[in-house]
Amino acid sequence: MQIESSKLKSVRGMVIGIGRVKIPKMSDFNYEIPLLPFVVIEKENGGYVSSCIHLQIDGYGKTVEEAQSDMLDNILYYLDVNFHDERGKDSCWANILDLFEANESSSALWDKYHAFQIMLAEKGHAADQWKLMEKIGELEKRVKELEAQIANMEDQRSSRFLATLKNTGKMPIVQYVPENQGTVW
Repeated sequence: MQIESSKLKSVRGMVIGIGRVKIPKMSDFNYEIPLLPFVVIEKENGGYVSSCIHLQIDGYGKTVEEAQSDMLDNILYYLDVNFHDERGKDSCWANILDLFEANESSSALWDKYHAFQIMLAEKGHAADQWKLMEKIGELEKRVKELEAQIANMEDQRSSRFLATLKNTGKMPIVQYVPENQGTVW
């Protein structure tokens, strides 16, 4: 093998995987966020770090899945605050660009990401999946389905609420005065 494992060693541990996160547009988060590459690092103490290179946001866990889930939670929290908090609303895109720009830490992670990509290629494995856009489309479709289910549940909740009120024999209207009768108390 031409790509030595030392090329995958970082100050935090050994890079054992790479990936990309796509944050889909949603009804309450209608922003197009670019793909967010990340590396997964196995720490020497046995824990894991999942580190989003662009946003410089980490997640930690006892397993790879826990670290990825924690990273995703932290990314979503950052994006929500960045776009919805009054303090950052006027500079939200500039804030993201600042994080995307290279620095010593992100450059080191990019080097490990690329070394892992080349190592996979050397072994005959594709790191860039051709079905990525298909997966993103499926994710966007699933988000729309879930939002429709939520809207349907909210409609049903309103209907159940009204049905419950009607079944009590009492309507919430405590007074009604037609326009032509004026106020009658």
